[in-house]
Amino acid sequence: LTLVTGPEQLLVDRAVATAIERAKEQDAELDVVRLEGDTYEPGALGVHASPSLFGGGTAIVVRGLDVATDELQADLLSYLAVPEPDVHLIVTFAGGNRAKKVVDALKGAGAHVVDAPLIKSDRDKSDFVHREIKAARRTIAPGAVQALIEAVGNDLRELAATCAQLVADTTGTI
Repeated sequence: LTLVTGPEQLLVDRAVATAIERAKEQDAELDVVRLEGDTYEPGALGVHASPSLFGGGTAIVVRGLDVATDELQADLLSYLAVPEPDVHLIVTFAGGNRAKKVVDALKGAGAHVVDAPLIKSDRDKSDFVHREIKAARRTIAPGAVQALIEAVGNDLRELAATCAQLVADTTGTI
C-alpha cells in the first residue's frame, strides 16, 4: 500500500512512478491499472484486484481520492478490510476533508506515505533545485540557484527539466 498525499503534481507523479518501479522489481510481469477518483465505475476496484487466472500481480493506481466518488470510497474501504496479497495499491490524495476515512484506513493498514507538498515560495523552489542537483551528485552555486528560479518561473516541471539539462550540459559545479 502506498499513499501519496499533497497537491504538487510533479512530486505525485514521481512518487507513483517510484512505487510502480518498486512493485515491478518484485514482479516484472506486473499489470498496471489506473483508476480516476472522479470517473470511477462502481466495482472496478474489485474486478482489477481479483486474482488472475494466469497468475501475476497487479498495481492499481487510484488518482484523485480527494475527488473520489462515494462508490470508490466504499470499494476502497471494503478492499482494505481484506487486501489481496498480489495487489499493489497506490492512492493519490491532494488533501482536504473528503475521503478522510479512507486516508485514515490506508494509514491504519500500514500504507507507505509519501508527501508531495506544494512548492511555491522561492525558498521551497531553492530547496527543490538543491535536491535535484544533489540527486545528480552535483553542486550548484547559490547565485546560480536564484538565477535559475528567476529565469524559469513557477512551473516545477520546467524547473526540474532545466536542472536535468544543466547537469547533462556541464561538468563540475553549476
